[in-house]
Amino acid sequence: MTTSVGGTVTQVTTTDPGQTGNALQVAGSTGTYSIQQNILPPASAATFDTNTTYKVSVSYLVTAGDGTDDRIWSGLVTSASGVTPVTYYAVATTHADSLLYYIPIHGPGGNIIPATGTYGNDQNGYLLDNRTSAVWHTFNYSFKFPRGIAQFNFAVRQYTAATVIWDNLYFGPDTNAGFSSPTADLLSISLKGSTLSVENAVDGSTVDIYSSPGAKVQTLKLQNSAVQLNSLAKGLYIVRVSSLTSKIMI
Repeated sequence: MTTSVGGTVTQVTTTDPGQTGNALQVAGSTGTYSIQQNILPPASAATFDTNTTYKVSVSYLVTAGDGTDDRIWSGLVTSASGVTPVTYYAVATTHADSLLYYIPIHGPGGNIIPATGTYGNDQNGYLLDNRTSAVWHTFNYSFKFPRGIAQFNFAVRQYTAATVIWDNLYFGPDTNAGFSSPTADLLSISLKGSTLSVENAVDGSTVDIYSSPGAKVQTLKLQNSAVQLNSLAKGLYIVRVSSLTSKIMI
């Protein structure tokens, strides 16, 4: 655990449904508080295997803050252990693997709108605000690494005056391994006819549609949790809403 600001760290009894034991609470930080660890590939490999599906999962409960309190802040490290880290917080759009293996390593890109009237987007999305509901959320996604990643910087952050309880932080092989599209808590994409529905996203969010080779073919705005896909040929497409990506077949 690393931090450059003050904060009170305590072990608390978890209230996460279905879980027993303890959780980590961080309260009263005076700035950005980070919990992070650099993880090496298995079996002393130089880089992570691009064919293995991995999973990241984090459970959290915010009990104090302003609605922009916590987010995932993981990174892809191309330098080996013992060398000054070269960390990327998004796969460059020019990278050949950028759409196939896009990772929402800065959170889901959508949250309950805070008082400012803005919300997280792109790689900078805050985790969904659960202060008032007092209901635990779990952010999770499965992915494959792009080429040349020597370490994975697994990290979460929280911000000034927030109190966050963290539990069940996990990184490792996805035992289901049946999908590679990231998923964020409470966010779901489905297609029926030409109507693409995005449940629990904020209306007005940008919806980008890419062809399977990676060319952007449409940019739409979410209205009433849906957009209309027009004049798309049959085939495989990639949908991106903030940091969430999913594949659809038309």
